[in-house]
Amino acid sequence: MNLEDIVFYVAIGSSILFILQVIISFFIDLDADFDFDASMGVSDFFSFKGGLHFLLGFGWMGVLNGVESVGKILMAVAVGILFVVVLAYVYRKVYSLAEERTHQDLHELIGTECELLTYYNGSGTVNVDFDGHREEKQVKGTSSMKSGDIVKIIDCQDGILIVEDRKSN
Repeated sequence: MNLEDIVFYVAIGSSILFILQVIISFFIDLDADFDFDASMGVSDFFSFKGGLHFLLGFGWMGVLNGVESVGKILMAVAVGILFVVVLAYVYRKVYSLAEERTHQDLHELIGTECELLTYYNGSGTVNVDFDGHREEKQVKGTSSMKSGDIVKIIDCQDGILIVEDRKSN
């Protein structure tokens, strides 16, 4: 058995394991609770999935490109490492989507300055950072204000922010 045969069997074996992993991940309901850190650490590189992805990249690059020279073997190793880095990056991005909201109270926005997006006849909307993301909120104020004015939130009543012109302070 020569090196090309070994690389071919590595590619086939890792592909079969990858397909089984996908089937288990998507079609078999495993109820598990995980704590994780969204930073890219050493454990992202040295794990079962990391090793599997390395073998996928290395094996198939070796099959497609050949392994008859040191340069081609190093290229296959580089592609395997690239697969692991991409896996860790994707996991980091997916885990960052799972961050919990803080459930902020509207009264915590009092004192915040923001720009009126729309405003007509005493009511309108503003964009504020609320509950961990940017949200459009309803506001009420004096009829002398207009869209584009910078306003300060002074109160909150029934889920509507009460604003005043920043210049009136």
